[in-house]
Amino acid sequence: MDSQNLGELVLLGRVIFSLIVTLLILSYVTVGLRLWVRYRITRSPGWDDAAMVATLFLFSAYCAFILAIARRTKRAAYKPYDEDDVRLSLIFVQLSEVFYILTTTLLKVSLGLFFLRVLTKKWQKLIFHIALVISTIYGFLYVFVALFQCGDPTRLADNLLHPSSPNCLPSAFLMCTGYVYGIINVIADWTFVLLPVSVLMDSDLDRRSKISVSIVMCLGAVGSVSSVLRMVYLSGLELQSVGLVSVISRKVTIWATAEPGTGIVAASVAILRPLVRKMAADVREKAKMHSRKGSHQSDDTIRLTRRASFTPPFKKKPGMYSLNSEDDENPWSPTLMAEERGMGGDVMPKMIVVKGMMSPAIGPKAMPDDIV
Repeated sequence: MDSQNLGELVLLGRVIFSLIVTLLILSYVTVGLRLWVRYRITRSPGWDDAAMVATLFLFSAYCAFILAIARRTKRAAYKPYDEDDVRLSLIFVQLSEVFYILTTTLLKVSLGLFFLRVLTKKWQKLIFHIALVISTIYGFLYVFVALFQCGDPTRLADNLLHPSSPNCLPSAFLMCTGYVYGIINVIADWTFVLLPVSVLMDSDLDRRSKISVSIVMCLGAVGSVSSVLRMVYLSGLELQSVGLVSVISRKVTIWATAEPGTGIVAASVAILRPLVRKMAADVREKAKMHSRKGSHQSDDTIRLTRRASFTPPFKKKPGMYSLNSEDDENPWSPTLMAEERGMGGDVMPKMIVVKGMMSPAIGPKAMPDDIV
């Protein structure tokens, strides 16, 4: 193996590892948020959520086998395999292919069940059911082909190590089944998206809502892009002619990993619209409360501000009853004196107000220290 191919293999191996870690984290986060929305906000869980959870577990198993293969083939870039390593790695390759098919098949089931909620007409649901049944049946048929491509699955490595073995299916047949499965996936993805979008356009929603919901629905077909690119490098799965460690086999692994991973993330994000609306509403409500609180504090400040006023030059005639502060320099003093003026102009204290409490006046000299 020349240094150029070796460097490319190392780079693709790092891409595969980073892609798997990123997609697994995003998948668990988005699926968790999806379940939160369905159970706590809209309170409308369905079978599409159960299918998505099962898809996530299958995708996790697929990623585990890919990481195991990448770890075992890492040293193959520097030195050749022995026979035992080849046998075990071939088993991992077969199991990863099986879990890939199961993951993408169940993902289509989840997408189909989700979009069926939008449809109302009988002919629309009929088209959906046909696409869903064909995709599911062929998916399980493809699992059977991948699992028994060389007869007894426990003797897969022995048969693949001997290309002349009559037990293995022809490579042309295996490639054909792979291309058909990819085509069915793409057709099913866009059928599941375009039909509900066309129905949405005929609804009574405003134009802005139609555009936003249509974009969200189109996220469900993101995985079909990776499915098309996977078919470009599908020959990398032909182990008898390509080998276990090759550039094309790692490229097909990248797109095979991206297809279900991006599909799970996109399909789960499409469910999060109620969560986004709730968060936006909460933010607006908190902003309004903060604005009202600030306005209230401003009003209190204005109300408590001591205003300067012009004092008229004439002397105001005292009334019979008046309230005087004990501390004229402090208008906010808690101690007030209620006075009564007699006929001779004598001032007689009647009531003391201290910190909101009223008590009879007992004369200035007899007042307690905490009042004076």
